[in-house]
Amino acid sequence: MEPRQILQKLQDSGADWLRIYWCDYTASVKCRIIPMSVIKRKLNDSQPVNIIIAQAGLCLLANNAMIPGESGVGGFSLEPDWSSLTPGPIPRHISCFGEFKEKPDGSDADLCPRTALRRSLKLASSVGLDFILGFEIEFVVMEHNTDPGSPEQYITLRSDGHAWTTARNLADWGREGSFNTVLDELAGHLEAASIAIEQVHIEAAPGQYEIVLSPLPPLQACDSFLFARQIIESTAARHGFRITLHPKPYLSAPGNAAHVHMSISSDGGNDPQVYESFYAGILTHLRAITACTYASPLSYVRMGDGCWSGGRWIGWGSENRETPLRKCDQGHWEFRLLDGMANPYLALAAILGAGTIGVSEKIRLVWKDCEVDPATLTEAQRQELGITTQLPQNLKEALDALQADDRIVELLHPTVVKRHVDIKQGEIALLDSMADEERRQWVIARF
Repeated sequence: MEPRQILQKLQDSGADWLRIYWCDYTASVKCRIIPMSVIKRKLNDSQPVNIIIAQAGLCLLANNAMIPGESGVGGFSLEPDWSSLTPGPIPRHISCFGEFKEKPDGSDADLCPRTALRRSLKLASSVGLDFILGFEIEFVVMEHNTDPGSPEQYITLRSDGHAWTTARNLADWGREGSFNTVLDELAGHLEAASIAIEQVHIEAAPGQYEIVLSPLPPLQACDSFLFARQIIESTAARHGFRITLHPKPYLSAPGNAAHVHMSISSDGGNDPQVYESFYAGILTHLRAITACTYASPLSYVRMGDGCWSGGRWIGWGSENRETPLRKCDQGHWEFRLLDGMANPYLALAAILGAGTIGVSEKIRLVWKDCEVDPATLTEAQRQELGITTQLPQNLKEALDALQADDRIVELLHPTVVKRHVDIKQGEIALLDSMADEERRQWVIARF
């Protein structure tokens, strides 16, 4: 966009503040807020609109501790992608996503997660592949605990008989103080931000909801996914509610996922010779991919057989929610091993890149359509379907698989993989140091 076009869009928005967002390696969404007068002055004077962010900003854990071997020396230039300008998440604010550039030459920073997805999409484009993606956002609504003597900062939403897709749980829509009533305001803010939703429904855990977003090209889909979460969180907070993406906030109830629907939108996307190789590439590299999609130790608490979470075996099935890949219709499949603790840019870079490798190498889909929960099959039955390998059972195992997969390391970039592994090892040590309830409350407060 030209400066005059940007200025016009900012002027038309009536916003007083510009928010520039990015998502770091802990999947924390970060933000800098700049007065609109500063932005307009720089654009009018043909000055670059950028922010210098310490390089340490991409090597911090969620408690602000720095991973070993890094320092506060050096900085990146965070530059807005003006094509992502979107009103919100609150009135008189307008937002966009930024990408990290090297100083002083302005080249792409290898460590930038958004740039990693761009690299993966460039590879896909080189073999004629384009995609559209639709995210599902699952979240649990909680209330602030008013008991000063309780160690719990957040408590379960008061709701009778909360159950999956139950109409009764929408009965108080319109009552002041009900989260259901907040959904009206929430939908308006999403519409104002040009984020289209397909549907909303009650999920199975206490206070759990799901919002299904309409499909978009990958980069825009990730931006909209992250910004929709900002709108959900901001709207809920103004009404006194707390939103959490914790993968398993209640051990006895289903957890939060972020399933993504994928379709090959380029010519031939519904040709089995194309899409079967694409999904075969994903399955071939799935143990490594899991380190980017189940990117928290808590992600593996959610993993299990018989609980609609994608199971523990590498395979696929038509309309089968107990497999990592659910075939919906021809080239439209759902990836189920993704949650809100993952950086979506890195996750999609790995998923789409592995699929692209599958197409370019014509990898055969040796796995057969699994029509039942793989965990219920005998070993011989699984062998017949080509289901022979389990997913990593914890984050450490997934990180080992990632480092051992040379193709995925090359795809994501060795510096990205090293930073991801270092951050995740730090997270493992940090969360292992906490007692169970302390860990639960700590994650709910941050994600």
